[in-house]
Amino acid sequence: MEYEEHIGKIALDKNGKKLGKIIKVEKIQETKTKIWKNHFLILVKNFLQKDVVILEEVEKLLKNDTYYTWFDILKEDFDQEARETRALIRLYGNK
Repeated sequence: MEYEEHIGKIALDKNGKKLGKIIKVEKIQETKTKIWKNHFLILVKNFLQKDVVILEEVEKLLKNDTYYTWFDILKEDFDQEARETRALIRLYGNK
């Protein structure tokens, strides 16, 4: 896969703020269109909060470096998605 080189790099937003660490690249089927697309799995760790994995489409990839990968998103939007994911985990648990 051509996106394997990004695994292990730090994910940054378009302003250079840290989002998390890229741990995997997977093909995931979208629920509405049933089209398979590549997604980055980004591990988000925050002190005193549960670690979560957030999906980010490869189309949002801007550029990469030796240690970093930039995405066309804002940290505020990404953090909101992480909060929603944590809330869903609390609501439904790890069943």
